[in-house]
Amino acid sequence: MRVKKQKQLRRHVRFYKTCFGFREPFKVLCDGTFVHYCLTQKIGSLQDSLSTILGAPAKPMVTRCVIAELKKLGETYSGTALAARRLNLAKCEHEPPLPAGECVATMVGSHNVEHFFVGTQDLELRKRLRKVHGGALIYARNTSLVLEPPSEKQQEYAKMGEAEWNRLTERERRLLEIRQQKHSKKENGEEKPKDDVTADGMLKAEDAATTPANQSMIVKKPSKGLGVADRPSFKRKHVKGPNPLSVKKKQNKVVAKTSSDQKALVVEAGTDTQPKKQKVRRRSRKRKSGAENGADHVDNSAAS
Repeated sequence: MRVKKQKQLRRHVRFYKTCFGFREPFKVLCDGTFVHYCLTQKIGSLQDSLSTILGAPAKPMVTRCVIAELKKLGETYSGTALAARRLNLAKCEHEPPLPAGECVATMVGSHNVEHFFVGTQDLELRKRLRKVHGGALIYARNTSLVLEPPSEKQQEYAKMGEAEWNRLTERERRLLEIRQQKHSKKENGEEKPKDDVTADGMLKAEDAATTPANQSMIVKKPSKGLGVADRPSFKRKHVKGPNPLSVKKKQNKVVAKTSSDQKALVVEAGTDTQPKKQKVRRRSRKRKSGAENGADHVDNSAAS
């Protein structure tokens, strides 16, 4: 597939996805002519060929009316009927079964609510489905499949829908008028009345006045504001404390109290008891023997 052709197919698929709500996996509703042509031209697996052209997973589907019509055509279409029975079945409640073209047209409807891509070789059916909003058509040519571009009517409908999306509703228009009046009063410096009511509350009061008395038995209080900020609100930065995980825990230091501190504590407590004195360790000396003591005494007398 050429690059230019791939871009065109992507553009068409994107149009159907954004404007009409087609979602993956895409559902392709096939009739008997489409299945028979793909089988005779040996295009290959119908699911793979549809997935390549749409650029996303696709589910080929048929209805009971299509299978019944292929069975009525005889042995020449027996292989086509067998191939159609292997595809996914789209439920249709037609009893007795309708012709394949009528059945497909009724399944698509006027707005294609089920978001079907329709694969058909019937020219009359294709002309009929071009007028449907969101009618996406696929047909086979030679040995390849072709996705038909959106018709002019479908493009006009998509533009009308886009204009309606951008248009303001009556409620939004009234809210905008009330908001503009409030801004003009603020700019002129006029003071607000005491019984001022928000825009949303005024609208609710108007709705309550228009509705009958039986339906509006309960009167609700007006809500505060419209819920839309006129100006961006910035958060003020406050002084933050240290990170508790990074701060070292305080350790209780044990300080040895001196005797003077203990005395002061005892006096403050009003007790007469005195702090105990610290015991002084004295070194004991061994006594000398009696002979040594006598000799020492003789020496001292001689010296005298």
